[in-house]
This record gives sequence, structure tokens and C-alpha cells, in this order.
Amino acid sequence: MSEGDKSMWRTIVAASLMLVSATALADDKSDCLDSKDHNLRIKGCSAMIERNPEDVVAYHNRGDAYGLKGEVDQAISDYTKAIVLNPNYAPAYNSRGRAYVSKGNYVRAVDDVTKAGELARKVWPSPAVVKAAPVKQKQASKPGLPVAGKPPDAEKPSAPGKAPVPEKSPAVGKASVAEKAPEGSRQDPWPAWDSMRN
Repeated sequence: MSEGDKSMWRTIVAASLMLVSATALADDKSDCLDSKDHNLRIKGCSAMIERNPEDVVAYHNRGDAYGLKGEVDQAISDYTKAIVLNPNYAPAYNSRGRAYVSKGNYVRAVDDVTKAGELARKVWPSPAVVKAAPVKQKQASKPGLPVAGKPPDAEKPSAPGKAPVPEKSPAVGKASVAEKAPEGSRQDPWPAWDSMRN
């Protein structure tokens, strides 16, 4: 084998190793962040932590996987490591608080969940209250036409030869009792008290 062939093989092998390690890194990240299998998730997060011992999210996700497996002490250890690495990482406080609840340590749980809430408010401040602008009334293009939200004027002719605009329009679909009941029938919906007294 010539020196040129050896150099080419070294380049191919190096590129293959980089490709394999990049694929493994992507698989580990996917396993750590998305896997439903707790053991696979722990394995993926552990591999990420091995490559980057300061990966807060990997510690947090591994803690979640341990917690779901019932290994609460190991979960608390990982959440604590995430908090030590980033004291402002609210999800780790919240998760550690839940883990403390499962152990019955409510005092520490309340402390952690309270801290998580404080940190979340700092990260996502509540939106400012914005007052709505007052609604502007549109003026009618023709005199005498009613404007929405404004009562019509007293009976005034809208234009010469036009019908007058009524002061108040009757309610649609509601007729008076006299209009509904036939003539001579009792219009009172209550029992006839006079007939009950006898």
C-alpha cells in the first residue's frame, strides 16, 4: 500500500468515527430527552453527562427517569446536581419538590416548589395590563339614521317625505299579553285566587 492510500484510509476511518460518534450523540440526546423507556432514558442522559458533566438538562431528565422508576433518592441527587450547576433552573426545583412529596418531606417540598415559582416569575414576568382604547362611534352618513349604541332621537322626520324614526323600537319576538290571548280569555298566568276562596 502506498503512502497516499494509507493517508486516504486514515481519512476515511476518521470520518467514519466522527459520523458514528455524531450519530451516537444524536441518539443519546434523543433517548435522554424523549424516550418513554426509563432505562434507555437514564442511559442516554448518562452518556450526555459523561461528555458534558455540566449539562443541567441531562441531570434533570435523568432525575425524572429515576423518579418514574421509583428510585426517588437517585432522582433527588440528580435534581440537586442540576441545581448546583444552575441555581436559577426552576424545573429542577419543581421536580425535586415533587420527589420530596413522594418521600413525605413536605417542608423541603414546599421550599423547592416555592423557589421554582419565584424563579418562573423572574423568567416569565406577567404581561402588563393594557387598557382598551375607547370605542369610537361612527357617525351616520345620512342625517336621521340611528347610530349603533346610541338611542334614536325623538320622533323627527329623517328627511322630507320620509317616515318618522320611532323613539323606541318594540322588542322583537315579544308580544304583549293582550296580543297573545284571544278576547275574553283569562290573561293571568297565576291561578284564579278568587275562585279558590269559594
